[in-house]
Amino acid sequence: MKKIKFAFTVIKIFMKNQMQDRTNLILDVFNMVSRCLIVFLLYAYIFKLQGGSINGVDYKTTMWSMFIYFCIMILNIRRLDNVIMTEVKSGNVEMFMNKPTNYLTISFMKVIGQGIFSFLFISILGAIIMALFVGIPNLNLSVFIPTFIITLFLGQILGLLIYGIIGLMAFFIQDIRPIHWIVDKFVMILGGSYLPISMFPNFMKIIAYVSPFGAINFASSTVYDSWNNEFIMRIALQLLWIGIFGILMHYVYEKSKEKAMINGG
Repeated sequence: MKKIKFAFTVIKIFMKNQMQDRTNLILDVFNMVSRCLIVFLLYAYIFKLQGGSINGVDYKTTMWSMFIYFCIMILNIRRLDNVIMTEVKSGNVEMFMNKPTNYLTISFMKVIGQGIFSFLFISILGAIIMALFVGIPNLNLSVFIPTFIITLFLGQILGLLIYGIIGLMAFFIQDIRPIHWIVDKFVMILGGSYLPISMFPNFMKIIAYVSPFGAINFASSTVYDSWNNEFIMRIALQLLWIGIFGILMHYVYEKSKEKAMINGG
């Protein structure tokens, strides 16, 4: 219970800092509007050429899926590895690792706290605008609401684990940016950033379905009709990948602490 309370305290501190400094919020709003305008206008034209439906999915549902993906990006989980790398290079990480509190927990909560205010503000305002100008897709709310919350939560945990492992690699290699770039592109492509998942060829849908990179953004698939038959397996896959990467992170973190102690000594 104390650990949960501590985690929320850290999130609250960084969230308050973001609320006081509106610069990041303004930039996030600008980025969101830019992405949505370009993508929505482009796909409005494409769907019009295709008669209003592609692979059995209409424009409205596809745009909601991409909107959810863009909102998830605002949480900035993908910058965790850069935060860790910066602290490793500065030497601050050794100080944090010697404290009773877990360094990774603090890093996780720091990144979440820095992104959650923009995420909530833009998601709520954006959802209202989407409903007014794009419309609301046909949803089974009794399935959509709980599974959206669950997959969003699990997806962010998985993202923190994956990007956290990349960040910890800074203990062993000088520059982790090439690794980040490769992994990040897989997350973006399989998450539906460049092309909506509904437009993927079948083999790419399977890869997005079973890979950890696609599992990070399962929340963006909750608006599709097929979700009602898939959500149990999707959530199970998220839990499986969280277990695998959780074990891997524990191993890498222990090795990182050993490396820090050797360097410190």
